[in-house]
Amino acid sequence: MGRQNIRNRQQFLRGERVEFAGRRGNILVGDVHRPSSERCPWLLLCHGMESTRGGTKQLAMVKRFQPLGVGILRFDFSYVGDSEGNFEDLTLSGEVEDALGAMDFLLGFEPGPCVMVGSSLGGMVALKAATILGGQLSGVATLAAVAESSLFLRGVSEADREQWRSSGSRPWGDASLRSSFLDDAEGFELLTHLPSLQLPTLIMHGDADTVVPVAQAHSLAAAAAGPVREVIFPGVGHRFEEPGALEELLDTLQDWLTGSVGFELA
Repeated sequence: MGRQNIRNRQQFLRGERVEFAGRRGNILVGDVHRPSSERCPWLLLCHGMESTRGGTKQLAMVKRFQPLGVGILRFDFSYVGDSEGNFEDLTLSGEVEDALGAMDFLLGFEPGPCVMVGSSLGGMVALKAATILGGQLSGVATLAAVAESSLFLRGVSEADREQWRSSGSRPWGDASLRSSFLDDAEGFELLTHLPSLQLPTLIMHGDADTVVPVAQAHSLAAAAAGPVREVIFPGVGHRFEEPGALEELLDTLQDWLTGSVGFELA
């Protein structure tokens, strides 16, 4: 590949950098990828807990769907990437507020039908946001999504929780999280709200996922009230890194967008 083609590809993936205020008042940073048509269907992408808008799956969706006439907004949640905020202040409810703020921004483009797509924690966030947005969305799709917030607290004993609260923070990977994450996670409900979700819903999950067990997908599919399609990928882990897995995921998403949501693709 020549240098000019490499530069063109990098520019294509970069899109148009945008900054907008989230619902909590902080500045979120993202990229808008617009096709040539003025009014088009849109995907609003929500990345996972330890990812960014530059993650492999997000870039793969840009490469697949923008040439088909789909607009895409991908953004960094407020604790990572270029957006304002510190990881230690992360809460599940705060993530939902960020997703709603991204939708507020997208609505300024007077878009066509919009589907929110979320991965892992971003999948949980997308579903919770969809129960709030209702008819402003045309559907919601998730991959390896978390259904129950208790998953984030597995292995954290009552004594650990007391220590977390008394110290105000707890190590989390290479960083730490304030006790506000614990308080929020203990009270965060998704499954009880999903019966109100009447939108077309696509639940995708690998049955070899050791990070978010596939049982979480079954719980989501059983709880949502609208037309639900659950697709389980045999032998696929949390990040869809196995040969052919990501392509199969994109094929599944494209088929659902055209068949169940009614996207008209180029």
